Amino acid sequence: MKEAPEKHPDFDPETYTDPILEECYRIKAEISAKFKKPGEYYKYLKALEEEDKRNGVKYVSYYDPSKHTPPKKSEDDD
Repeated sequence: MKEAPEKHPDFDPETYTDPILEECYRIKAEISAKFKKPGEYYKYLKALEEEDKRNGVKYVSYYDPSKHTPPKKSEDDD
């Protein structure tokens, strides 16, 4: 349900900036400037994870192998 514009006369959608989105865009720009390829960023994150594990930080895995294994073919499927 849309609100009527007269309820918020100060609001201008053309000039409005969301501070949370602006922070996300800033972080994304910093990461893009530091790492030229996604693989570099992945290696950096994996190194941080390994360092945390050596320091005793535990990670919870949400990976469920039963959801990612392909169904086995039966012998009747030819």
